[in-house]
Amino acid sequence: MVENNIRFSRADQLTQHLKERCRKLGIGEKFLSVRQIMDEFNVSQITVKQAMERLCESGVLEAQERRGYFVRHAPRYGKIACLIPAEISNLRWEFPGLLLRETSAAGFEQIIVDMPSNAAGIAMLPELKADAILFMPYGHEPITPDQLNRMMAQPVPVVILYGTVRVEGCRYVDNDNEFCGILAATHLLMNGHRKLAVLVSEPEVPLVRERIAGFLKCAEAYRLDIEVLNPHIRVGEHSPTKSGEFFRRYLEANPEPGFTGLFVLSELPAQEIARTAREYGLDIPEDFSLITLGRSSCESELDFTTINSRRDRVAHYAVRLVKEHFEQVKNAPTHYIITPEIHFGKTVKNINVPQLGKAGK
Repeated sequence: MVENNIRFSRADQLTQHLKERCRKLGIGEKFLSVRQIMDEFNVSQITVKQAMERLCESGVLEAQERRGYFVRHAPRYGKIACLIPAEISNLRWEFPGLLLRETSAAGFEQIIVDMPSNAAGIAMLPELKADAILFMPYGHEPITPDQLNRMMAQPVPVVILYGTVRVEGCRYVDNDNEFCGILAATHLLMNGHRKLAVLVSEPEVPLVRERIAGFLKCAEAYRLDIEVLNPHIRVGEHSPTKSGEFFRRYLEANPEPGFTGLFVLSELPAQEIARTAREYGLDIPEDFSLITLGRSSCESELDFTTINSRRDRVAHYAVRLVKEHFEQVKNAPTHYIITPEIHFGKTVKNINVPQLGKAGK
């Protein structure tokens, strides 16, 4: 089913409207002025300029100094269908907009398809009227060998998003999940924390195990004290609730936590951990620091320190894989691994104590 309620920015919407207008004109014809577009679509000058810049970048329009904009149709490769899990709400509103910018710039159109499960999404593939497919699997549903074979057998290129598939010829774009854990532990270490804990706030699927492994490797390499807090969350259980209940029991048994830095594997459970800590009179980051994965985009009074999964880069390289296929680029890679970054929020405290007076000794 095609999603009809996707939230795009006004510039994204305007870009699509203007692109359709361009297709009705001949190459070299003069296009509307900025003022005409502002009046017709009732948008600001900033929004118009953003849309026009995108159309120029994608080769649909050409800007000529003191003359205005002229139609220049760029080569078009057709449609990309993106299958996204229907239940992942934070991706439903953000990722299609990021993808739209990339597909437009590369000369593609896009359609977004609801996917109730991996099996249902794979069953849809032969019916999709698209020239390429981006497939974002449910993280808690590992792709079976049979499902992978069916994807790779499609007559159009298929790129798997957020899934590492070590099979020759399979196209995928994923985060460096182990490095996510390494980055979290390193950031806590650099801020003076030597007693760490990781809370396993999601079912232990492969990407979760990779993140935990990275965190543990870094902690062990520097001989840090480390504690693994595992609620043993199962597929289908509500992670924030289960994480909060587990942490409540932990604090009842340990009024003073044995760690100063805590890594929670996902942001919504991290918010529940923070609320539970406040119930027990603990302050973040004064009593313990907290770092999580996400974008600090969820509504919260705390500005979380997060490991950013760079969805914009995932969208960029997914479309790049498709474009390289159509352009028949020699020796083009079949996959890209995205390096995460840190959002420096306010939930990690630097507890390094400056050693005053040593310089004079």
